[in-house]
Amino acid sequence: MFSSLLLICSITTDIGLAVATGIVTSLRDVRLLVEPTIVVRGGIAALICSRDMQGAPLYSVKWYRGNHEFYRFTPMEEPDTRVFGLPGIYVDMNRSNGSQVLLRRMDLGLAGNFSCEVTADSPSFVTQIATKYIDVIALPTSIPVLKADKDRYQPGETLRANCTSPPARPSANLTVYVNEEAVRATETSLHSSDIGLFTTKVNIEQKITPDLFPGGRLRLACYATLYNVYNKSAKLDFLTPETDPRPERITLNGGASTTFLNWFLLILLFFLPMVMAEDYDSSYYEDFDVNRDDAIVSLLGI
Repeated sequence: MFSSLLLICSITTDIGLAVATGIVTSLRDVRLLVEPTIVVRGGIAALICSRDMQGAPLYSVKWYRGNHEFYRFTPMEEPDTRVFGLPGIYVDMNRSNGSQVLLRRMDLGLAGNFSCEVTADSPSFVTQIATKYIDVIALPTSIPVLKADKDRYQPGETLRANCTSPPARPSANLTVYVNEEAVRATETSLHSSDIGLFTTKVNIEQKITPDLFPGGRLRLACYATLYNVYNKSAKLDFLTPETDPRPERITLNGGASTTFLNWFLLILLFFLPMVMAEDYDSSYYEDFDVNRDDAIVSLLGI
């Protein structure tokens, strides 16, 4: 019992002396900030490590990708910075120090957890670590491809279309609109490539009604988005459908009225020379007979 009281008194005395001499300090609020929060492949990422040292001297700051250290800052050593080789990690030494590390040429394989570990040099070393996930993405290199099954549509028909995004990682989000109103996809498919990129394809169907042509035009649009760094679209316009019937061509077998007219003309060709015989010479009849034969052939379709 006496020994326990003695130990408590000793600890209390040590703390009191530490407070009086300003030795008691504590490391706190270690935080990791990443700019930008989403890194485009081939881009730059700045990893900023903030902390409140509470007056304690800094012993070291270590940077990790997963469990692998790739950069260290130790102010009491010479040189005070060291880089540890890690495939795909390119540290900009001119812009890296004890508070931040700048990484260049970020590739898809680097996506993952990054950490900064801060150690305070006090009577007993105190260490805190902060971790952030960094996503590295590959943007599509072109706009989406939008296709429809026809060039024109009539009321009552069904418009069938599909939209395909160029390869990306992660896959782009696709939304199809008819006159700025989103249409639910009937089918969505995802395809991967050999290099780790993904292509998205959506199919839609839309029943055609006259009210879909405000101002004489129907607009079909497909928007492809990826986070807040990519937003591209493709559009197709369809004009007002042709609703008036087209006039039919008149043929020899087109109906009773056409047949009657043909026979009337044929009879007229036979009797007209007799009526006009007194006023024309025989040479005219010969020419007329030839022309009449041609007319008969034309009328009868021989």
